[in-house]
Amino acid sequence: MADAKRACDFRVSEYLFKLSAEGVRVFSNSVYRHASLGEVINVRADRAGKLAESYETEDLEAHLRIIPADGDIELSIEILETSADFIDAAIPSLEQALGKSVRFIEVMSLMLFDFIAERNTTEVLTKLGMSIQEASEYRIALKRRDSNVIPFR
Repeated sequence: MADAKRACDFRVSEYLFKLSAEGVRVFSNSVYRHASLGEVINVRADRAGKLAESYETEDLEAHLRIIPADGDIELSIEILETSADFIDAAIPSLEQALGKSVRFIEVMSLMLFDFIAERNTTEVLTKLGMSIQEASEYRIALKRRDSNVIPFR
């Protein structure tokens, strides 16, 4: 029996579209085959619930401000239902950390942010067409929190 899948259709910003394309490129190069955005999300889905504890709140906020989710570019992907469940389950912890509502597409955006941070792909910033100031802010946000440090809030 095939795994259940969920089709997702969004209208995203230019930056998020470029980030998703760059994420696919980096992932494809790491697995030595052409991959899809759905594959990237499926592989990274189990990290979704750890995003709030892996980064400073300010860095997550900076990502969502610099790379807004909403825009005019159509983006359609198909992901495993289990991946969608991981993303849905991550929403409450991210909402608590950010102090505002968080949408499914924003969690996916943060997952791509996490993937790029993990790969330390600094060339992404220029490929996204960011200004010097935006690239500088984003570079700071890409630094992961040490995993052995427990934040006090």
